[in-house]
Amino acid sequence: MSHHHHTFPIEPLTHFANAHTAIRRPREITFFSYDEDHKYRQDASSLRYYYPPILPCDLNRGFETFRQLDDSADDHLDGLLEAIIAYETETGSKTNTDIITWRGMMTKV
Repeated sequence: MSHHHHTFPIEPLTHFANAHTAIRRPREITFFSYDEDHKYRQDASSLRYYYPPILPCDLNRGFETFRQLDDSADDHLDGLLEAIIAYETETGSKTNTDIITWRGMMTKV
């Protein structure tokens, strides 16, 4: 299997000398989910599959019915990009923002 690595050149740093973005409170512009077969859905239907755990809980429970998804493809951004395309198609205008991420990602930075 071949992995393609893309690079983003950061030098010369003068390319970014006048690049500014205002950091404001995040706002949701669109949403999407994946179904039980990891197929993209332009809705929030997969939220019905999440149940907060009742503690204490047995982490072995359900292991026999666990379905391992094929995660060999690097499709981390595909759903986000599909959601943006759908949003821009629906609104008929380009998303006017400097930073787009999914909920919770900025808390990891």
